[in-house]
Amino acid sequence: MHITKIELEDIKSHASAVFEFPRGTTAITGENGAGKTSIIEAVAWVLFDLLEYKKDDFLRRGATKGFARIYFISGVDEREYVVYRDTGTGYNVTDPRLGIKLADKKEEVFRFLWQHLGLEPGTDLRSLFRQAIGVPQGTFTAIFLEGATDRKIAFDRLLKVEEYRQAAEKLRETAKYIDNAVADARERIARAEGELSRAEAVTEEHEGYSRQITVLSSTVDELGSLLTERRGLLARLDDAERIANAITAATAETKRLTELIMRAETAAREINQLRPQIVEQESLQAERDRLQKHLAEQRAIGGQLARLDEKLARLRESYKVNSQSLKDAREKAVLAANVSSLESRDAELIREIASLRASLERDQRFQREIQNGLCPILSAACLNLKEGETLETFVTSQFADLNTQIATFETQHGSVTAELQAARDALRYASQVDALMRREEDLTAEGTALKAEREELVKSSIDVADVERQFAAADARLRELGDPRARVRYLEADAAKEAELRTALETATSDLRRLDAERSTVLREPYDREHHLLIRRETADAERRHADAIARLDVSRRRQEELAAELARFETLRGSLSGEFLEKERLESVAETTSFIRDTLKEAAPRVARNYVYHVSLEANVLFREITGNAERTLKWGEDYAITVEEDGFERPFQSLSGGEQMAAALAVRLAILKQLSDVRIAFFDEPTTNMDAERRENFAQEISRIKHFDQLFVITHDETFDNYVDNVLHIDGAASNIS
Repeated sequence: MHITKIELEDIKSHASAVFEFPRGTTAITGENGAGKTSIIEAVAWVLFDLLEYKKDDFLRRGATKGFARIYFISGVDEREYVVYRDTGTGYNVTDPRLGIKLADKKEEVFRFLWQHLGLEPGTDLRSLFRQAIGVPQGTFTAIFLEGATDRKIAFDRLLKVEEYRQAAEKLRETAKYIDNAVADARERIARAEGELSRAEAVTEEHEGYSRQITVLSSTVDELGSLLTERRGLLARLDDAERIANAITAATAETKRLTELIMRAETAAREINQLRPQIVEQESLQAERDRLQKHLAEQRAIGGQLARLDEKLARLRESYKVNSQSLKDAREKAVLAANVSSLESRDAELIREIASLRASLERDQRFQREIQNGLCPILSAACLNLKEGETLETFVTSQFADLNTQIATFETQHGSVTAELQAARDALRYASQVDALMRREEDLTAEGTALKAEREELVKSSIDVADVERQFAAADARLRELGDPRARVRYLEADAAKEAELRTALETATSDLRRLDAERSTVLREPYDREHHLLIRRETADAERRHADAIARLDVSRRRQEELAAELARFETLRGSLSGEFLEKERLESVAETTSFIRDTLKEAAPRVARNYVYHVSLEANVLFREITGNAERTLKWGEDYAITVEEDGFERPFQSLSGGEQMAAALAVRLAILKQLSDVRIAFFDEPTTNMDAERRENFAQEISRIKHFDQLFVITHDETFDNYVDNVLHIDGAASNIS
């Protein structure tokens, strides 16, 4: 296998990059962050389904989708193929020479890769890459420094040892399935034998039902003949009953119609007697309606007078309240004339008080400046003072005079303030006088109008009691008459039917004569109801017995058919029973074979592991000697997957080797595993010289250059140690890439 080209689009630090690779050893160099590791990550993701973090983190920052294409020449047919994968769902393999797509789903791509990488189907691609092809940075020797348990877990999976154990475990389910199948076959045989044991009883039952069907068929025929005879007689009796019932109904109808005609004649006579009473009823109703209307009008006038009296009373009360308010407003408005003079006096007093307070404050400030009776301006004794009087006592006497004047003016100001507030309140009452006078005029006019309206209503009112007496007399006479008009309407409905009833009576009489004639032709003897009921019961009993016989005959026939089907099934069971015996013997043989294979797989797992270890150990020893250039040392890879190196007859464990020796030994074992498990002759080394000094880096580069029989080796590094020991150098600076 040979990777020829890698294309990256929006992957990590690569916006768009193309890398071409020849055969041999290639050093991929560049500063940290330039995108060296992205190349090995792309190969792991596309060809081995391995990505150690989320796909979104594999994208270049700001991009929504990225992809990688790996071009490689297959070691199977020496043709070039392209594997494409993007961060969405795209994953396919194409043949660029033919221009066709060979695989388009993950399962199809895996099957293609297993074939062209020379791997067994089902190989864990991720584990193969981690442990042999592209060991992650800093972990190249780590697994060989772990304990035996951790090494076993890692390499058992890679060498497929675990698959033998899993296969043996899965065969446990197969063996259980086969055992169940054998048990099912035995159960089917036992069930068939149990059913066949009933064959003789079923045969006897089938013959019994055949005899019963013969007897029941004869009974059904006899009852059918009897039933036909009884039904004919019952039909004639039913006709006779129908005619008898019709004659009875016609006779009753004739009687009913005769009574209704007599009722209509009586109604016509009563209508003629009630005509004068209807005239009186209509006259009384008109008089009562007139009186009722007049009475309602007088009661309405009484209600209007009562409402007017209430309104006049409320109006008089409002007029009284308004008059009192007008009187109070006029009295209080007199003080409003003093507002202007009081405001002037108030302002004058405020100025006087302010002037006196200013003088008092000036004298107090002057007093604080006096010291020992000296004048604060000339710093000398004041010559205007009386004998025995100090300047301080002189000023203090001035304070008393000023305070007396201030108190007098403040008292006057309080009186003026009260008088001014009263005068201002009077102004508000003065503004209400006009409104109250207009209100008085409105109330007077409204009262005059209401009085005039009341006088008119009084003129149109009369004595209600007299009208009520007249109304009561008319209403009593109407009740005495009893509503003859309604009685006439009811009687007219009966009288109007007389002609129709006479026509119906003629029809009923004609039907009665026809039915009498029909009865004489149907039966020679008079209709006997008791005989009719007897024939009906006998017919019903014959129908029941006939239906019961038919039902029992149907049940017997169905049971006979079921038994015949069961007998036929018994014949089929006898034919299949021999086949069931053969199937049971075959399943028992398969069970023995499955058990043998399962035991073999259990024993094969450790043998397969020892076989792989043996051949890997031989191959690793050859590679180790090539890498180190020392044929005197022997590398061994044990069954516990531990590495030891023998030199001069002494074995040294992996932990006691120097760092360079450990790296060479681990490299030899991983490459040997790769050669044993696949046709892949490619390996990646990501920063293998991390934490090595210059001499050790030089030695490791020389060891890498000695590796033979591999198509391509890639060393990812940020130093230039490998430049002189590899076939090709690919330098990545983040902006452009070149290979030399």
